[in-house]
Amino acid sequence: MQSFFSFIRDFKFPKKTEIKNAFNTLTPKQLALFFLSCVVSLSMLITILAKINNYYMVSVPKTGGSISEGIIGIPTFVNPVLAVSSADKDMTTLVYSGLMRKMPDGSIIPDLAKSYEVSNNGLTYTFILKDNLSFHDKEPLSADDIIFTIEKIKDPLIKSPRKAQWDSIEVSKIDEKTVAFYLKQPYASFLVNNATLGILPNHIWKNISPSEFPLSGFNIKAIGTGPYMIDSISKSKDGTPETYSMSRFKKFALGTPNIKTVDITSYSNEKDLVDSLLGGDIDQAGGISPENTDKVVKDGYTVHTSTLPRMFGLFFNQNQNKIFSDKAVINALEKALDKQSIVDTVLYSHGTTIDNPIPATILSAEKVNDTYSIDEANKILDNAGWIKGEDGYRTKGGTTRTVTTTTKVKGKTVKKTSTVSTGPKVTLSFSITTGDDTELDRAANIIATQLKEIGVRVDIKNYDMGALNNLIRARDYEGLFFGQVVNNESDLYAFWHSSQRTDPGLNIAMYANTTIDASLEKASKTLQETEKENLYKIFIKEFKKDKPALFIYSPQYIYATKKDVTNVVLPALNASSNRFVSIYTWYAETDHVWKIFTKTK
Repeated sequence: MQSFFSFIRDFKFPKKTEIKNAFNTLTPKQLALFFLSCVVSLSMLITILAKINNYYMVSVPKTGGSISEGIIGIPTFVNPVLAVSSADKDMTTLVYSGLMRKMPDGSIIPDLAKSYEVSNNGLTYTFILKDNLSFHDKEPLSADDIIFTIEKIKDPLIKSPRKAQWDSIEVSKIDEKTVAFYLKQPYASFLVNNATLGILPNHIWKNISPSEFPLSGFNIKAIGTGPYMIDSISKSKDGTPETYSMSRFKKFALGTPNIKTVDITSYSNEKDLVDSLLGGDIDQAGGISPENTDKVVKDGYTVHTSTLPRMFGLFFNQNQNKIFSDKAVINALEKALDKQSIVDTVLYSHGTTIDNPIPATILSAEKVNDTYSIDEANKILDNAGWIKGEDGYRTKGGTTRTVTTTTKVKGKTVKKTSTVSTGPKVTLSFSITTGDDTELDRAANIIATQLKEIGVRVDIKNYDMGALNNLIRARDYEGLFFGQVVNNESDLYAFWHSSQRTDPGLNIAMYANTTIDASLEKASKTLQETEKENLYKIFIKEFKKDKPALFIYSPQYIYATKKDVTNVVLPALNASSNRFVSIYTWYAETDHVWKIFTKTK
């Protein structure tokens, strides 16, 4: 070791003349080999250094880039108090933010709120605001803005579509940064359904009367606290907003968004939307129909999908057709339905088969068992006395049979023969009422074709949505092929509690089950997730036992983005506008840095 250090200490680089003399001693061949070995060594060194560099480098989001997205419909109310249409809600999600925010993974995180507390009885929610919150116009946000927003929702003259969600809830200001909400009974979904409400700026809206509220220009040139703020609006010749140009809000409560600008352009129909996407006028679009998805994929876009809480199924009205009271018939119908075939044909495979009315946004979906079996369906009907005739359809009754009975008379056996009617002849048939749009009509006709295989005659009755809604309110249908949109847990109560069997209730199967009633009532109040999950499992068990409807599929929401937009995560959407809940984390540009310079959690 000592000799090594001595060598290092005594080592001297050769002088220039010494190097020159060394080269002069080499032959041309030796000189060529020397230079070749130097080039190879240098190349190897560069390659090794590059690999080491790449190993320790990571891609990180970089501020910059833009998004140009197309939507169907024109935003009329960019206002959380009035938003109704999907276009309204898309813009409202970008421009406004609430006390809380539901993330793609289902978690609920504080947004404008710094922290919150829930009382032990679940009746009081107290929120403390973050420091230095402000609106897009740089005016500060305080508890007054939150109180004001709730008051406007509850004002009957405003006619907010969210009024029913807030009528039984009181709100009070504790101090400039603290608000408390008081519920009359525990409501497990308060954080996700109520506390995510976007907040209006009191200083802008306070002098606008209820009659002027829906007419105000601030419903278009909106000011909120969301991740993006409106810079300008281009309008058509008739003054209708066409494109909203927005820039990132640097004081957004959850951090400055990565993408600098977002443009939202409205289209009146999907054809124009898709044509503009494929033509390069916009670079992303949501709500694309399944039949157009292949075109978008071939054109190089990234396609994101999420199953929507739209539950399509066949609902039975026993009051209009008594065959639905026959459990054997319902069991056979279930066996005869090839759900996956319906999804593949109607939705071009962009859907999920389902067997109950609770979406994954409320209860994690379990694997749907494939019950399809024509043989088993036929066997069930055969055993139940439904006889297939020459025309291929099944009937029951309409015949007589001889019955012999024996009795004892004075010790002797007496036989008596009589003819017994099997009852009036009943054909195994029913009608399916549905809408006149392509998806509903195609699905209903496929169902009819599949049921014909087991001898069931099905007639399809199509109506426009206005007429269909009137029939639904009157419960004037036998079978109904329709979809339920289950955005919130409260929707399950509206769709399946026995108190909702008649109009204006939405229990369109007119189903009554006391166990299900109790499960829905308890689930709406409990704050314990495990208890709620168990209650919904009881619901599903009872539902599958009674089968008041046969659920078939949920369609997917299809969202096309350009390749360089990264970190797009679609949650289990309860509304299409929720695709934007994490837009502040998306990025269109990246940088490469060594791992040691990145933040570690």
